[in-house]
Amino acid sequence: MEFEQKKIAIEQGLKPFLDDDSLAYALHVWETRYAQEPTFALQRFTSELCDTLTLTMPRARILMLQGLIRALNNLPVPALGAGSKASATTQPTPLSPPAPNNDAVQVCILLLDTLIGSLPGTDGETLRQYLLTHLTHLRQPEPVRNALHNWLSQGEAIAVSIAEPVLTELINLAYVALCESQGPVQADQVLHKAVMHVETVTAGAGAGFPVRRLL
Repeated sequence: MEFEQKKIAIEQGLKPFLDDDSLAYALHVWETRYAQEPTFALQRFTSELCDTLTLTMPRARILMLQGLIRALNNLPVPALGAGSKASATTQPTPLSPPAPNNDAVQVCILLLDTLIGSLPGTDGETLRQYLLTHLTHLRQPEPVRNALHNWLSQGEAIAVSIAEPVLTELINLAYVALCESQGPVQADQVLHKAVMHVETVTAGAGAGFPVRRLL
């Protein structure tokens, strides 16, 4: 995701909460300290803003965080191989890579399964249903959406290739759901524990794809 695209998304996500001066300050903080951080670092960013700008209502932190993540999720997923020439039939460039990326997909599945399984009571099923409901946000070809839907609803193996940015969007959706149901602090703790578990499992299995590339 390009820096300027992310900056515009951050600005759009913050506008409902901040006046012009506070917005300019917030963008400066993001550029200097958080622009290169993964998505879940936005929780620290929003906490810093709320503390500095005296936004003391806990709900303000959650709504601001949700607004930021959703603004980032609404950015277009970059097409892989965008520099190549269009084919003679002018087919659109697919968002998923032509070669299978089974390691990335399997690590993503393991992380989401771990998140769903770690939640108490019916919270895990609520997270699963949230992901199913929001699959259309991924703006992917029907085979990709169907594969993800069948995995989430029926546990079917995913046999199609899915671009890493799309897998990251899926993790971001899960994080939004966790923030809404658990609050941002608990969401961070749940995600961190799940990431640590995945790293342990993949290290033991000799898998080469790092889960943190999806964050």
